[in-house]
Amino acid sequence: MCYNCHEKLRIKGKLKKYNDIYYLWDYDRELKKIIEEYKFKNKLYIGELLHGLVSSELEKVLKYEKIDLIIPIPVSKKRMRERGFNQVEELLKFGNYNYLKVERVKETRHMYEILNEKERKINIASAFKVEKLENIKQVLIIDDIITTGSTMKEFIREIKIKNINIKVVVFTLALSKTAKKIKLKMR
Repeated sequence: MCYNCHEKLRIKGKLKKYNDIYYLWDYDRELKKIIEEYKFKNKLYIGELLHGLVSSELEKVLKYEKIDLIIPIPVSKKRMRERGFNQVEELLKFGNYNYLKVERVKETRHMYEILNEKERKINIASAFKVEKLENIKQVLIIDDIITTGSTMKEFIREIKIKNINIKVVVFTLALSKTAKKIKLKMR
C-alpha cells in the first residue's frame, strides 16, 4: 500500500454506524483494490497496516457495546487452502485479540459473483457451524466487507439459533451502498 493510499484511508477511516453495523469506510474502488491485494495476492503486510488504521475504532466499539465475545466471519476450507489465511482473523491477530473461531462447513461461490438475492440466500444457507453460546450477552461479528449482507444475515441467523437472547453487533472495514439498503435483524 502506497503512502498516499494509506493517508487517504487514515483520513476517511472514521467510525460510522448504520443500524448495529459499525464501519470505517464506504466500499469504493480504491478500497476494493486494497482488500483484493490483501486477500488474493497474499500481501499480509496490508493486514497489519489495516489493523493500525482500525484498532482504536475497534477498541471504542468493544468498550461501548460491552462485548463479551468476538467472532470473525470464517472462510471455507477451500479458500483457506487457496489463501493460507483468514483475512479477518489476521487483523485480530495483529491486535492480539481473543476470538472464537467458528467453522464454515459449506463451500460457497463468491457472493459478488451472484446478482440475484434468492440465489445468494441459497448459496449461503447453512454455511456456518456455531457451537453453543451460553452465558454470552453481547457478541461482535467482524468482517472485512459487507456488500449485500447475505453472508452476515445467515451468520447472525446461526448465532441466534444458538442463543436467541444474544445481542449481535457488527464491525466491518467497509460497507457498500447496497448493504445500507438492507435491514439486518440483530436483536
